[in-house]
Amino acid sequence: MALTVEQRKENGRRIREDNSGYKEASTCRDFGLTQVGGSKTKVDGQHPDGSNWSIKNTKSSSTQVHLTSQQRFITDFGLSEGCEEFVRKFFGNTEYTDMPRHRYNIHEIFPEAVEDFKKFLDENKETLIYYFLSGDSDITDVVYNGKHITTDNIMKQVDEAQWLVNPTAIHLKDKRGKTLFHIQMKGSGNHAKMGYHGVLCHIHENLFREQR
Repeated sequence: MALTVEQRKENGRRIREDNSGYKEASTCRDFGLTQVGGSKTKVDGQHPDGSNWSIKNTKSSSTQVHLTSQQRFITDFGLSEGCEEFVRKFFGNTEYTDMPRHRYNIHEIFPEAVEDFKKFLDENKETLIYYFLSGDSDITDVVYNGKHITTDNIMKQVDEAQWLVNPTAIHLKDKRGKTLFHIQMKGSGNHAKMGYHGVLCHIHENLFREQR
């Protein structure tokens, strides 16, 4: 029997609560961290040496690492007019009522704006991923379902990875063709409100697999 929208929301709320609660606390114990948490920081645990750790517990192959409004994203990077047009259309806007989910797919956006944003992605790859991963929190280490790597290790993988843009998402893929991060429209909640069209980034478990 299919779950109702409210049941799915409640399940999601309970999973998030568990992951940021006792599961996160267990991870902190395993790595000798002091649990920090809170919605205003990306830091979930702090090591006795002062380093800041981000902890991800999930049953999925990827999970949210950053969510921001379009305007904050545009302002933080001082995006050009073409890039701003891409962001507004690709991630959606409540004004685009004639478009499915109030957003354009990449083939419906002016090619010049698409190329401007692709250039931005290439020229700012490391800066952009560090922004998603760490923000102002100076994250030095990340744990994903008990697997630990340093931010330096992540950035080395990012350096060798390439962007792949598909109609509705932007993937950063490694040399094996595995996605390390992807960016998409938030796409949950009430699509008539701007929060539905936020800029969402997911981190993937592929980053934490043994490198070959």
